[in-house]
Order: sequence, then C-alpha cells, then structure tokens
Amino acid sequence: MRSTLDELKQELNELKAFVASITPVNAALTGHGETVVRQFVSIRRRFDNAAFAVALYASFEKFIETLAASFATLEARRLPYAALPQKLVNKHLQRSADLLSRGRLGQGRHAGLNAVDMVENLFRCLKGMDPYALNEAAVVWHDTNLRASEVDTIFADVGIEQVCACARRGDALTEWYVETQGLAASPRDGVARTVIDERLNALVERRNQIAHRGGNPVDLLGIDDMNETIGFIDALSTAIFSTVVGRYLDARYKEPALSAQLTQQNGVGPYRNGTIVVVETSAVPLFVGQPVFVTSSSWGARWGRIQGLQLDGADVDRIAAAAPAPQGIGVALDFQCPRGASLTVLLEEDDLVWNSNVGVPAPVR
Repeated sequence: MRSTLDELKQELNELKAFVASITPVNAALTGHGETVVRQFVSIRRRFDNAAFAVALYASFEKFIETLAASFATLEARRLPYAALPQKLVNKHLQRSADLLSRGRLGQGRHAGLNAVDMVENLFRCLKGMDPYALNEAAVVWHDTNLRASEVDTIFADVGIEQVCACARRGDALTEWYVETQGLAASPRDGVARTVIDERLNALVERRNQIAHRGGNPVDLLGIDDMNETIGFIDALSTAIFSTVVGRYLDARYKEPALSAQLTQQNGVGPYRNGTIVVVETSAVPLFVGQPVFVTSSSWGARWGRIQGLQLDGADVDRIAAAAPAPQGIGVALDFQCPRGASLTVLLEEDDLVWNSNVGVPAPVR
C-alpha cells in the first residue's frame, strides 16, 4: 500500500514543478522576438490550466482506485471469500458480470484484462476455493467522477465506511487546513466535511468543463490557486491513506504471534508533545527501530519506528522480554501518541506500510 501513496506524491511533485515553470516560461515567451510566439502566451495559459486540472484529477482517481483495490486484495488474503463484506461480494459478482457482458476487455482502461482470467477468478471465488483472487476492476468500478460521496462509496464497498468522515480528522488534512487558513490551533472536531465536498466538487467540475469544452475553462486558476489545490489533494489523500492503513493494521495485527501491545503507565506522560511515552513492562523484546503504531476509529493510524528506549534512567538500544521495569520503560516515537492509547509493536517487518530499515539493531530473542 505504501507504494501507492509514494507514487501519488511523486506525481504531485512533478505537477508542482510544472506549476512552478508556468510563470518563467510565459515570461520568456512574452519577450520573444517572434510575434507568433508572443501570441501563444494567452493560448498557453488556457492549456496550462487544462493540463493541470486533468492531470491532478487523474492522479487522485488512480490513487483512490489502487488503494481500494489493494485493501480488498489484502482482505481476500486474510479471509475466505464468503467472509468478505457482503457489499464487496455483491459488487464483485455484479461488476464482474458487467465487464464480461460489455465485451470491452483488453481495451482502454481495461487493456490488461481478459475474459478467461476474469471467469477463472470468479469461479474460484464462488466455489470457495483457496487461494482465490478478486477481479480488481470490478472491485473499484464507479460510474461517476470521484466527488466525496463517491469516494465514500468505493471504500464502503470494500468494508471501510465513511472514509471521508475519518479523513477530515486526520493529521495531514488538519495540518493543511490550519496552514492555509492561518489558524492558531487545529479545529477540535477536524476539518468540516463541506471543505472536502466543495473542493473535490470544484476539481471535478473543472475537469469536466475542460473535457466538454476542449481545454477552454472560463475562469483560469492562478499559480497560488493551483498550488493550494495540489496541497489539498495531497493532504486529503494522505489522510485517506492513514484511515485505510488503520483498518489494515487493526485487522492484520490481532494475532499475538505478530505483534504485542504496550500499555502506557497510568498518569505518567506522554512528554514532548506526545512523542515520548512511558509504558509498563513489555512481554516481548523491544529495540530501537522496531515498527510501532497506534490507531483510532476517529482519525485512522499513526505509525513509525521506536526512536529510543530508556530503562532505569539509562538509554538503551534493546530491552529483553519481561525485563523488570519498576519505573516503566521510556519509548521515544517519531509520531504523536495520545495519552492512554495502547501502542502496538511488530515482531517482524511489514513493508506494505513501513519503509525498509537498514542498519537497525536486530531484535532481542
């Protein structure tokens, strides 16, 4: 899943570079000696706007579809087909049939699909066979552009209800809103849902206007507006990603063989704006660099790696399982942990969410 967000951010960075080039390129064209080149400036402004809107929406749509498909695939590895959310099972069956009946497999956005593979996947699903694979194109099928309500629907179909309601309380979107609005503090209940609705609507309408009018939007976006829109899509996508990751982590790491809970000491900490917590004796080994996370049904997940450990007032790289800790264990994090929240440490790497961690001390066995 992490690669899905990484790819989006790379595309947004390229789009930022494109936006940054607009003013200097137009200035160079304006001063050109050839009249025909100077006349091109006004035309270029319109097509710069068109290219921006189409590219930004396409990146967002691909991100949402890929993320939802990835989550559904992970659920399919974890659960038998009959145990998947009923919405997902129903959509998978209906939309697989629709794709097969339309006869457009191997064309356009379905260029990589063929009827034989789809039928085989559907057969294995309906027969309850293991392993099985979902038809991803059917899972993420949508008939309308990705306004907030459609984003909610896509994720509800794979088992995550009201993803935008959770994302509006996410760190990334809240931080973006505080910065763009010049607020002194974050809104207590997150960003208003109307902000997501209105901004996605504006992007979709602009994209549709361009598609229907051939690249001639009536109101051209300025450079600042373009950058703010990129920032919004970046923040919203990151918040949605955190929500989906939270659901994945909660489902994946229920098993004690894969993870362990760390309980904060009652009434102690956290410190340094929530990045240092004091926990009770751990039943499993702890080490600097160990993957760790905290989840919330309100805002999704925060995850990272243990940055430091302290036992009996001394900094250490490792702590053995069940090591006596009458004063608790100090754990430094690279994210904020709410007071009283349980942390979960992993007993193995998970490269679906975490970056590689070369050079980290090996865990104590």
